Amino acid sequence: MAKKKAGGKSKRASNLDSPQSIPKTFTDPMDPETAAFRWERAPSIPPSVAPSPRTVPEVLSDPPTPAREPTPELYPEYDSPRSASPGMEPGPWGGHSTAAEEPRMGDYFTKRRHLLDILKNLHSTGIQNELDLPQIVVIGSQSVGKSSLIESMSGVSGISETFLCYLSDFLMPWHTPAYSSSGFRHVYQVPNGMSFAIRSSLVVQDITSLPRGSHRTTSRYDARGTRAILRPELDPTLFIDDSDLQVFGVPLTFSGNCVCIQVEGPNVPDLYFYDLPGIIANVGDGGNEADIKLVEDLAKSYIKRSNCIVLLVISCETDFENQGAGRLVLKDPALRKRTIGVLTKVDRIEFGGASKWVRMLRGEDQPLLHGWYCVKQRDLVQLQEGVTWEEARSFETEFFQTTSPWADLDASQRARLGSQKLADRLGSILSNLVSQELPGIRKTVNVELSKVNKRLSELAPPSISDPRKVVITLIRDFTKKLSKHIEGIPPMVNPADPTDTTATGLLHNLNEAYERFRVKLHKTAPQFRPWSTTSNVDSQTQKRLLDTAKQDDDAVGLGKTNSLHADEVMDLAKRSRTRELPGNYPFSVKERLILESVNQWSDLAQECFSEVKDIVVRHIIRIVDEHFKGYNNGGLKEAVSKITSEQIVKCTALTKKKIEGLYQSERSPYTQNEQYFLSYKAKMLNRYKSIYQELEGKTNLVTALRGYNPSNKWSIDTNQWSYLNQAIANLQAFGITVSAEDLIILLPQHDTSQALDIMAEVRAYFQVGYKRFGDNVPKQIDADFVRGIDSSEDGLDVALMSMDLSTEKCLDYLQEPVTVIRERSDLTSKKKRL
Repeated sequence: MAKKKAGGKSKRASNLDSPQSIPKTFTDPMDPETAAFRWERAPSIPPSVAPSPRTVPEVLSDPPTPAREPTPELYPEYDSPRSASPGMEPGPWGGHSTAAEEPRMGDYFTKRRHLLDILKNLHSTGIQNELDLPQIVVIGSQSVGKSSLIESMSGVSGISETFLCYLSDFLMPWHTPAYSSSGFRHVYQVPNGMSFAIRSSLVVQDITSLPRGSHRTTSRYDARGTRAILRPELDPTLFIDDSDLQVFGVPLTFSGNCVCIQVEGPNVPDLYFYDLPGIIANVGDGGNEADIKLVEDLAKSYIKRSNCIVLLVISCETDFENQGAGRLVLKDPALRKRTIGVLTKVDRIEFGGASKWVRMLRGEDQPLLHGWYCVKQRDLVQLQEGVTWEEARSFETEFFQTTSPWADLDASQRARLGSQKLADRLGSILSNLVSQELPGIRKTVNVELSKVNKRLSELAPPSISDPRKVVITLIRDFTKKLSKHIEGIPPMVNPADPTDTTATGLLHNLNEAYERFRVKLHKTAPQFRPWSTTSNVDSQTQKRLLDTAKQDDDAVGLGKTNSLHADEVMDLAKRSRTRELPGNYPFSVKERLILESVNQWSDLAQECFSEVKDIVVRHIIRIVDEHFKGYNNGGLKEAVSKITSEQIVKCTALTKKKIEGLYQSERSPYTQNEQYFLSYKAKMLNRYKSIYQELEGKTNLVTALRGYNPSNKWSIDTNQWSYLNQAIANLQAFGITVSAEDLIILLPQHDTSQALDIMAEVRAYFQVGYKRFGDNVPKQIDADFVRGIDSSEDGLDVALMSMDLSTEKCLDYLQEPVTVIRERSDLTSKKKRL
């Protein structure tokens, strides 16, 4: 009957007896029906050390208790020489030595336990979130017996069925307490930074009354945590009352979160595992193909670490070539040097198929530095009959001693048969790795501790004896800084952010806005055409004539005002006559033409002010944010921003009113700038007549008058040059100084002469008015808005003094930001751990 149990089929098994602990990962949601957990926050884990796919959130640990000294008979591997696989050199974590070279057993195990004690204590502080600690990672394809192997080592069944959606780690302490803690702590980290923790209600139980392999009760709250990490897109508060169940969506299949499970007992090995999800070869109908890459990437993120021992689990039930985990690990020569192979389900090898697995065990195929081991877990019959782990270990030993080809192996290969031999070897390698890594860990800790102390000194809480003085000084310095910016400070040479006016210069940006306003204003100039609508003027000729007309004034021909020809202006003048004498036309004609341009100025002025206001407001916000960046929490920044906004609103209303007044004054044509007005009118009238005469057939004469050069007789026709020289000389004899081009005005009059005069006068007045308005609007904005915000009479500094500046309120203002308090708290916790 015993043989039958030992040789039966095993769906899942494992086994190990020696004092310690383990880690693990799961793939399916847990069953909410088995419930007995309580829900609680996890205040002991600050956000800076929140769980990640490569860290353990928290380790439950009991105070050290007297350890039971292991006896040599529990570790038969040390009674005989151990050899690595052929062709592999000893590795950095302790190669293989002969029995003669072994230290005394008591000294050896005392040192090993001490080293693993150090690893346990490091994990118990949570420092693994910041330091890369030595670890064992269990990797294998799906259904190779990986979880059963770990359950056999921990002596606790049902772990894989309970937590099937997390990356988890098993800590297996190495003390022998009178009572065993089989508690859990699961910390779920969700997208908004909130952490939830679940702790088992069965924390301490008498080891004698709790058979190995017994199931613990779990809580429906654990299922809530499960759902929370598998639905990261949802608000985590929905999971507290199961509201998430009403939200449609597809949960993730896997999560990188860790579940830390600590198991203690007198027969638990000195080990610490990370059990990763099984490598997926393909997914079934309705499955998510992205899970294949997700799980593989998760495995790669662990095994790439140089201080990671890889426990590669291979099932003898399936060809090695079909198991993706093997390909993932063994293709890298460096990984072979820190990998231990485990062959499971050896009782399911088909008849005649054991030879290839024996070759691997001997190191003849797929050699590893630390070699291959074979284990046999409980089969299905044994599981149904409730066979304990102690009994299962006996069946395993009997199986390897009585079953061929395992019973026929030599002593060195038989030393690699059985889960107890595997666990002992893992403990030895892990302790050697810890010994090797400790100097580096100590150095890293010292460096990190120095950084933490430096940052804590920078974040030291300020010592405030007079809060009113501090607040008033802050406000005064702010208004002084703002005044300097308003008066103008030199910009940075090469500002990193061209939109940052504190770097590019406030006044520089305002002047650019004023220049854009001037250009837009100039484009409202009257668009007169000094020729008749019936004139046959092609586009090329029209462009040349307009270029002649504008010369030093680009607004001609480029504006948005409707264009008017000479005959259209003349028609308007005639239709506007009332009781005037012949040859006279009412002033309303010119006024009407002037208003065609002026009516566009109001919108342009308000648009300019809006642009300036936006620039100034953004500039002030930057100064406020920079100056009061450490005072958000107490409301000081908010209070200053509120009063500053009120000051801006007041200045805005006043400035808009003043701008509207400027616009209304421009609607009534008037100027005292007589000389500029008359000279500009004469210049434009001369240009208009020249263009008109040219189109009337006097092109040669007009060209001669324009091209005349008194010092160069060949500049025009020699006869024309002589006549013009003589005419100009005669006029100078009468005391009249003129240029040849001025003589164009003497050309015969025509029926549109009055129209050209009106056009020239309107255009001249526009030039006077546009320049005046283009100056007055920026001046008004600068005086009433830009400078008005910080005026000496009722400026911002006066307004800020209306704040509540009592001692109690100032103390509130000076409260530290939550971010600073949180960072200091996180650093203090980190310092404690370090």
